[in-house]
Amino acid sequence: MKNAPEVNGGCSMRACVRIGSALFAAAVLAGATVDDPASEQIAGQFAAQSLPVPTTARVVICHGFACKFRTLIGFGANDHAELRKIIGKPANAEAERAAVAKAVAWYGKRIAPEAGTAGAKARATANSSGDPSQVDCVESSLNTTSILLMLQQLGLLHYHRVEPYVSRMTFDWVHSTAVLTDITTGQKWAFDTWVRNSGEPPDVRPLADWYRGS
Repeated sequence: MKNAPEVNGGCSMRACVRIGSALFAAAVLAGATVDDPASEQIAGQFAAQSLPVPTTARVVICHGFACKFRTLIGFGANDHAELRKIIGKPANAEAERAAVAKAVAWYGKRIAPEAGTAGAKARATANSSGDPSQVDCVESSLNTTSILLMLQQLGLLHYHRVEPYVSRMTFDWVHSTAVLTDITTGQKWAFDTWVRNSGEPPDVRPLADWYRGS
């Protein structure tokens, strides 16, 4: 199922609201399994958009603002082998974050032909609402969390675990980011893809700095 339009209205970057199509979610979830269940909160964030929890076999890409468009993309052995190659065997948490950033960039390029998001621009605003080639910050956070979960489910994260995406207020609008936690230090790291063009590595920084906007 590709590019299923959202029929229940939408949200802008000014408000993260619960939206979704139960019929779409039911169709995607039929017969699907989660090989490594995500935390209840992460699962809840996907459910809030009527999305299935990502697995190593498939993800649903949100795009067009407020998940007006959804594209189901399958991943197979070749994809997993490429991710293993990208991640390699990092010696420490810093090296793993650098490798994950490369994997996120690869993922952006991997999904673009099917989702039609190769032209997604950094910091796209609500003026792009309804354009299936663009993504808002919540969509980018969900899409990035999807690849992070895939890496975790494949056993490729040794120094980090995936966290629910988080949001901050910036003037009069909401900005969100995907998050990893260093399992040794407990420090949280933002992996912000909304501030980058499609297929570019995310902005990776301590989450505390990201909250300050620094």
